[in-house]
Amino acid sequence: MCRLVLFISIAAAANVNAAYARTPHAADSLAYPVNEYNGISYEVRLVRDSAGMPGHYHARIFTPVCDDDVCKPVYIDLYWDLLGSYLRYTVPLNESLTKMDHEEFKREEYAKLHEILADSNSLLKDYEMEELVESATKTSPGEVDAVTGATAKSLQAVVIPGALYTCYTLWHIAHGRVVDTIAKITDSLVDPPLLLHFLESRNHRYQYFALDKVMDNQGNVEPDYREPVINLIRSPNVFLAAHVLKRLSPTYFSGEERQNWLWETFLGGSYRLKLGILDKMEQLPLTNALRTRLATDKGDFNEVIAERIEHLLNRQS
Repeated sequence: MCRLVLFISIAAAANVNAAYARTPHAADSLAYPVNEYNGISYEVRLVRDSAGMPGHYHARIFTPVCDDDVCKPVYIDLYWDLLGSYLRYTVPLNESLTKMDHEEFKREEYAKLHEILADSNSLLKDYEMEELVESATKTSPGEVDAVTGATAKSLQAVVIPGALYTCYTLWHIAHGRVVDTIAKITDSLVDPPLLLHFLESRNHRYQYFALDKVMDNQGNVEPDYREPVINLIRSPNVFLAAHVLKRLSPTYFSGEERQNWLWETFLGGSYRLKLGILDKMEQLPLTNALRTRLATDKGDFNEVIAERIEHLLNRQS
């Protein structure tokens, strides 16, 4: 009976989503359809900032999450970044999220739901809905949204008690087919202003995305993006900085001005970055100015760094 009610409710949800999505909200003029794994259909829209730059994606969703005798349907707004990563959710005014027996979420449970949805590697991805239904109904046939048996032991930390279906359904929507839809839309929007915006953002996923667009396999960067890419070597994200430093062609550091810049970056960088810069220097014909600075300052560093500098100077003497 539970599955029959679910099937009927999901089929009806498409019409509700269509009406719900038409309520006013600030977004791009185009709506992109998404047909999810469980039969839920909705539209995702691109939201632009005040300057007209793509900002994030937004969808207004209605979804039934369990037998109507146990839970009421969910109205929720979901938000994703420009590469399809979940950002946040909101619940419309005069609506609420509920658990079994129509018990409303507590304040802390709304925060917990955000944590659950933000975990892209949640254990929820490893289960089918049928497994959860069977696990719940075998021991508690009257409570289809319970977490019981073996399922409880593995999932109790990643769901809200009494809201198993809600957590499961919303997680699979937030990390479902919409992710690929968003990726395709954003890829179609790529232009120089967006790539520069990505490179200069503090979002490392945006930065890696843009790097793959503007840098070839030999580490050559399209001229318009050269400075923003090189400046990423001074990023506070040490992994991103090391990645860019390793990928960039050594030709960008052949002149005296750029080698001076590299040395200043070395002095202010982390230990990991210092080692990466020394690796890059191994690929360069060092200028006299840099050789002088290396020889003068090598005693200021620990034994490992000093030995690396000594080796570098001897190799190029």
